[in-house]
Amino acid sequence: MYRFEVPGMKCSGCARKVERAIKAKDASAEFNADLEKKRVTVTSSMSQADIAEAIQDAGYANQVAA
Repeated sequence: MYRFEVPGMKCSGCARKVERAIKAKDASAEFNADLEKKRVTVTSSMSQADIAEAIQDAGYANQVAA
């Protein structure tokens, strides 16, 4: 399980865009977005770097959350 801060994620549409980008690379990924904290949690067989790249491909800067 990985957590990422996604500062530009401001609405449910943004969260869906990030989720679609991740699931395009791993359809079985589990995704949860917390819009208030601008954070996503992803459980996937992908590496942390691949998930971060998918988030960037969706158009959002991100960083690993503590």
